[in-house]
Amino acid sequence: MKNELEKFVAENREAFDDRMPGADVLARIQQRMGHTEAAPAKKGIVVSFRTIRWVAAACVVVMAGLGIWWMNLDSQQDQVLAGVIQKQQESKVQDTKEQETENKEIGNQGTEELSPAAIVTAPTASFVAKVDQRKEMLFANLGNMESASTRIAAAMKAYDMKNADRDIVDALFHTMNNDPNTNVRLAALEAIAKFHRESYVRKQLTAALKKQKDPIVQVELIQVLTKMKQTSILGELEKLVKDVNTDKEVKDRAYASLLTLGS
Repeated sequence: MKNELEKFVAENREAFDDRMPGADVLARIQQRMGHTEAAPAKKGIVVSFRTIRWVAAACVVVMAGLGIWWMNLDSQQDQVLAGVIQKQQESKVQDTKEQETENKEIGNQGTEELSPAAIVTAPTASFVAKVDQRKEMLFANLGNMESASTRIAAAMKAYDMKNADRDIVDALFHTMNNDPNTNVRLAALEAIAKFHRESYVRKQLTAALKKQKDPIVQVELIQVLTKMKQTSILGELEKLVKDVNTDKEVKDRAYASLLTLGS
């Protein structure tokens, strides 16, 4: 059957070639054969590479301009701030100068109101008044017989003085020779010994050795006079050593000092 159909087609090809299939038939055939026409492509916008380069260059220029503007703005702000700070400093300097001028004027006015004699006399009188006040307080404390600690503190106050006048030295000697408390006497002796380089003090210390009856103070007084190398006490030391009523510690101290000063 197949060979007969092929033979018929071959013999009648011309009759088949002058006929065209219908449009719908042709479409179905092409679809089956995979020859359908492609859908029309969508149109797009084409941008050249040169245009892209120009746009990029423009962006760079704009960004550079913004950077320069920002830097200039910061610089202007710094200049403004520096100007404000400088004005503040100048104002402070001016205020200081004005204050110094006012102080000088006040000082000059105060000087003009006082005579040269008053300028010298006023501080001196004030100083003397303070010294006299301190001396009176010291004497009052040394004579406070109700408190031995107050008298000791007064003696230590005298010891702290760089220079002690005759009145203070006499008050200390009186305390050393007559106070009923041994500790107060020792404190007074210590304060006096600080000024031993003065001839008046050396003389009074030597004389005190004859008057002193407190054994503890006697021992300390002999030691002070020995350190001072006061050879004038040798005679008194011999008396103490020979006296049977002399305390043993005093006798031993006196004998040691005799050896030291007599050698």
